[in-house]
Amino acid sequence: MMKLTQLLATLKMLDRLEELKSKGLRALAQRQFHEYYDATTYGNEKLFEGFKDSRDQTRFLKLLWAWQVDWSCNKVELAKICPDVCPIFGTPLDYGRGLNRVINPLVETDESFFQPSVDHKVPRSIARALGWTDEQINSISNYVIISRQANQMKSNMSTLEELDAFYQNTKKVYFS
Repeated sequence: MMKLTQLLATLKMLDRLEELKSKGLRALAQRQFHEYYDATTYGNEKLFEGFKDSRDQTRFLKLLWAWQVDWSCNKVELAKICPDVCPIFGTPLDYGRGLNRVINPLVETDESFFQPSVDHKVPRSIARALGWTDEQINSISNYVIISRQANQMKSNMSTLEELDAFYQNTKKVYFS
């Protein structure tokens, strides 16, 4: 009986993720780019001009997003590592800012599944304990772009052991 309950819960979760993926892809496919300068959308006029002149405006959104991220890093390099989908949930990521954003956080309760966020692969506290320099800690190779939802879910877990314990105990509590 437990295995059937676990299977049903897993199928329900997979269906929800598939629904979220479809919803995000539909919204992104219908995106209409804002054609006038707006600081919350484009950051500055130079970026807006670059966006207008870009042959791949969807890709340029990643640069606009990276430019507005408050992290100490090379923004062009950050934009280069931006995936189209969250590597954790597989949901499409919406890099639009301001008026180019298609997932509205005031209307969409699932917005955090689509909103990209930056995370350290090796958390700062652990990296410092390992003797890493600030340059190593803030290296692009130590960054990953995931959805805000995925980032929030793992934010308090800094080791593989903590993540595994969370997973195992969640299985016990909810699926046994």
